[in-house]
Amino acid sequence: MRVKVLITGGNGRLARALARTGGSNVRTLSSAELDITNAASIRSTLDRLRPDVVINAAALSSVEASDTAPERARSVNATAPGYIAQACARLGTPLIHISTDYVFGAETLRPWRESDPVSPLNSYGRLKAEGERNVLAVGSRVCIARVAWLFGDGKDFIANLLRADADTVKVAHDQTGSPTPIRQLAKRLLALSERMNAGEAIPQMLHLAGSPPVSRADWAASAFESLRRAGRKTPKLLRVPMAEFGGGAPRPHYSALDCSLAAELFGEELDWRISTAQPETFTEQIMSA
Repeated sequence: MRVKVLITGGNGRLARALARTGGSNVRTLSSAELDITNAASIRSTLDRLRPDVVINAAALSSVEASDTAPERARSVNATAPGYIAQACARLGTPLIHISTDYVFGAETLRPWRESDPVSPLNSYGRLKAEGERNVLAVGSRVCIARVAWLFGDGKDFIANLLRADADTVKVAHDQTGSPTPIRQLAKRLLALSERMNAGEAIPQMLHLAGSPPVSRADWAASAFESLRRAGRKTPKLLRVPMAEFGGGAPRPHYSALDCSLAAELFGEELDWRISTAQPETFTEQIMSA
């Protein structure tokens, strides 16, 4: 890394991956070290640390928490991104704000493009969409990076299925998205930081997720097959509809992201199949998580 990057949400999965990838020039701050819901605290922290780029990876990422703790969810996911953008604009510091595929939820027959209007189904998605608008309203040196279905750190969907050590697991066959290898995502975000710091023109909205679209069940089946070829035991996979999992906040059936713009920017797509085909992506990370 040739630039100093400050990352909020330091205890989160993505922030940890960024810290491991970026080395000494990456500084992460947890919520205990920086209260992003306090505009004055953000300003004083940026004045003191003077990073070259800020990546806002802080979020209340539990979908249900947006319903059970709505005030906290609004403060963190919607209002705080605007505070961070304002503090960055004041110093001319580029900002990458991490958002989500859950800003989409309407029925579609193709992956969502950056130019598509948002259509969230739940409070989490609505608040994240509001956070995007608050960032974009502030300045030009910002990039909204939408990500989805992170995996490869031992805390992801597939790893949790394996860690349960059950004989049978149920996985939705009618939920389609974009599994994203977290290590490769971290590399792209840090490369994006360097390019923004250098003054390169970067789209203000960018889908940084895995390709191609896949259902949760097919993704799990692909991972299980890779593990079995390596001699690992995997549970039996039962393909079920999302409705079988019952209540809670609604999830979109199709939230896959069209990442062709990012593929053009970086020279290739983030193909989730490459990482999923490597058994150590899940088994080694489970042991170290």
